[in-house]
Amino acid sequence: MDLYLKLENNELRNLHENFRDEIWLAFHQGEINDQDEFYTYFHEYLDNAVIYTSQCELMLINNSEYHYEDHDLYGRPNNIHQAAYACLHDYLMDHVDTPNWEQMETELNEA
Repeated sequence: MDLYLKLENNELRNLHENFRDEIWLAFHQGEINDQDEFYTYFHEYLDNAVIYTSQCELMLINNSEYHYEDHDLYGRPNNIHQAAYACLHDYLMDHVDTPNWEQMETELNEA
């Protein structure tokens, strides 16, 4: 089973839909022009998504392992915000419908 399907809950699904729409809009408005800008946008989106504890709690519904397990990239979280960041990162990166830089680069080259 794909990781994103295992992690999915309403909050993560909504954040994915928002991210997908926002990153394509930013790309078409010229805010994203290379891979570095893509990943900067990605990580800023994650940072903004985990500001509020209540939203972090919603992301972690059925994903409690992010509270106490070591993450491959981020290690063991010290608080709920770090746990939610790692969870959202995994969800977005694994989701088959999450835009990636290669798709945007292809669109740039076709224009």
